[in-house]
Amino acid sequence: MKIDMASSPLSESLNCLVLESDPDPGYYSKNNFPENKHVHDWHLFLPLKKQVACFQDIILRNIPRLTKLFKVRLRIAPGQVIVKNKSHACIRVNVENKDILPKLIEEFKKLGVKFLSSKKIENYSSLIYYKKYIEFEKLDEGIFQERGNPNQFFFRIPELIDFDRFIEGMESIKFSCNFHLFDSSLASLFVKDDVWDFVGIYSEHCDKNRFKELQNHIEQTFSA
Repeated sequence: MKIDMASSPLSESLNCLVLESDPDPGYYSKNNFPENKHVHDWHLFLPLKKQVACFQDIILRNIPRLTKLFKVRLRIAPGQVIVKNKSHACIRVNVENKDILPKLIEEFKKLGVKFLSSKKIENYSSLIYYKKYIEFEKLDEGIFQERGNPNQFFFRIPELIDFDRFIEGMESIKFSCNFHLFDSSLASLFVKDDVWDFVGIYSEHCDKNRFKELQNHIEQTFSA
């Protein structure tokens, strides 16, 4: 996904660079609708100083342990982010209570993870790649919902598409087809002997009765 972010005020107190973004890239504001605001939902990115061997496996394997250790709802994913025109591995963290971050960062350090030093970074736009564990619930043919997240849906597409084409196509759907109250992303699911590609839809305002209509628009927009 592509989002706007900047250094968080949390950086200085945590003594490492913390990037912060809105829960959504801001498509709603283009249509004069208020953005979804999550007062208790922090969307943070912790860039690494250097790559750690098997970094993604290390983070994914430790998510269940950290969830049990802190007894709170953690959404953690290994990923990649651009900082000052340089690509860095990062940890994407969504937490409801920012006070857990110091202890969480200490646990990451015990795993051999070293973070970038705290610095002031003005607002900029970056592509974000990350991997996370998702349980799918099938709603209809080619339409899935993330279990545990009532606002996240996935529409299967026949093949992976170029990101610029994806942005252009989703803008067309939002402005031309009266679908606008959502944020979107590209996603891939690795299954036996195949890879499934999806358009991800996030919104607190989804009308499931219109999902087949939206699915048709997605298929028509991104057909070969």
